[in-house]
Amino acid sequence: MQQNGFTDDHLDMLRELMNIAMGNATASIADLLEAFGKMHIPQILISDMEGLASYIQQTISDDQRNYVTKQLFGGMFSGEFLFVISEESALHLGHHLYDVDNPSDGDILDAVIELTNILSATIISRLTEELNTKVQFFVPSTELIDGNALISQEDIMNYHRIIIISTQMEFEHQNINGHIFILTKDGMIESLKALIDRKLEELYA
Repeated sequence: MQQNGFTDDHLDMLRELMNIAMGNATASIADLLEAFGKMHIPQILISDMEGLASYIQQTISDDQRNYVTKQLFGGMFSGEFLFVISEESALHLGHHLYDVDNPSDGDILDAVIELTNILSATIISRLTEELNTKVQFFVPSTELIDGNALISQEDIMNYHRIIIISTQMEFEHQNINGHIFILTKDGMIESLKALIDRKLEELYA
């Protein structure tokens, strides 16, 4: 079966590489929080932007406020890293990370940014390392929003195809969990396919 040029072999390889990257990220965050956590098995979908908006609405509750951090990355494989954590989980994160009963808004924001930086750097760097390519990170942005309207109408209008890689980070005993989305769009899908083809050739040569 093919989806926009991606065969089951391509998707299986991408899923395997993501599992490796997620494992590294889980270990890094566990070190930061000095706690045991897990990443759920990544979901990989090929869709359009309307499909992405629908997927996010199904994944993220619309009755809570969320800290949303977005970070662009560039290279032969480029796209956008999104980390979404509820206001309640972010409060628990600030409390646990800084060991204070009532973390300030600044503490919470700093904790979210620190967590996101580790997640994005570890996951994307390990993934691109496995694909034998380099990546450049751009300055992230974080905002607190109501509900799950993470995708702008401009994005929905401007992009046609998109690969969605998503997972959930969970530190159950600390009541900290968040959702990770990695998005790559249009022409970059072909670049990602070429990188996976090269990886498959190396493995089966």
